[in-house]
Amino acid sequence: MQKTLLLLTLTLSLLFSKATIEHFTVGYNDFTIITEDYEVYDSKGRVMKLYRDEQNYDLTNLFNFTLHDKTGTCGARSLEDGYFERNGNKITLYTMWDRQGHAYDVPYGVRITRYQIEKSGNLKLLSSKLYIETARKSFDRESGMRFLWQTPKTAEEKAQFKAYIDSVERQYKGTFVFGDEAKALIKEVKAALNRKIKSVWKKSAALQ
Repeated sequence: MQKTLLLLTLTLSLLFSKATIEHFTVGYNDFTIITEDYEVYDSKGRVMKLYRDEQNYDLTNLFNFTLHDKTGTCGARSLEDGYFERNGNKITLYTMWDRQGHAYDVPYGVRITRYQIEKSGNLKLLSSKLYIETARKSFDRESGMRFLWQTPKTAEEKAQFKAYIDSVERQYKGTFVFGDEAKALIKEVKAALNRKIKSVWKKSAALQ
């Protein structure tokens, strides 16, 4: 009864905040996905939050994932677009970063993160791969990013490139991939975002 009342209260509050709520079960564990809009300073977007329902009627947040974000002004924006797919106890998160206008020192790239929900209800990271350019190629000619397009030769250049890769992997939480693997990663993310667009069209058509 208490859990039902909690979920009813949560659902009513979400209705007034243009949010959605979804429940699913894996094994003996219940989970809740909440998606909601946000607007903070010059950032506006939508976020997905995954929770595990606890026996004491609390919700434990497992992760937050950006579905859409625009940061900056019309003349210079950083864009982030995301999509998630759940297949049983597997969850895949697709993210693409891009730029708009005169935004030069913001990222372009992609990431795919795969999780598995274990029987215990815990979340296990299976893999996280990414390819990211932290600024426009023409804007940043001095950092280790330049070695994405040219081979480092000296020990100093190799150290700069390694420092760049290490920094990106820490900030964006994934393993950097290169060459054909990076191209395949970009292609897979774009295909997922196309599926996102089609799913939105289907939902819009169903409401008409």
